[in-house]
Amino acid sequence: MNRLEHRFHITSEWISEYAQSIQAPLQMIHGNLIAPATMPIIFWQAFNIPWLSVDTPLIHGKQSFSYKAPITAGMIIDCELSLTKIEKKAGREGDLTLFKHSLICTSEGRIICTAETVLISIGGGV
Repeated sequence: MNRLEHRFHITSEWISEYAQSIQAPLQMIHGNLIAPATMPIIFWQAFNIPWLSVDTPLIHGKQSFSYKAPITAGMIIDCELSLTKIEKKAGREGDLTLFKHSLICTSEGRIICTAETVLISIGGGV
């Protein structure tokens, strides 16, 4: 399986806590708090990702976010995390395995945000 789904209820408290943890200013739109642009990265914590080995350390290689609308307090966000590609490369420290992921977040059937992430495993295993 290379696709996982999870639903999140975005609260003002969650946004405030995350913003404080990264020292980001709080912003509002139409009376609702707006999540910092990088907040979808913590959505990963809710997923049990079977294709990533817990025995092998991972390096965060690359990440990008693309927004159609802001994530705001009160939203119900449906997220789909997909493994889009596994690529093997030779590196200075040994073999590298690049895991390319896509996280698509929707609300009420509309795409809100897409995050592309590359995680890198150094050494033997997947």
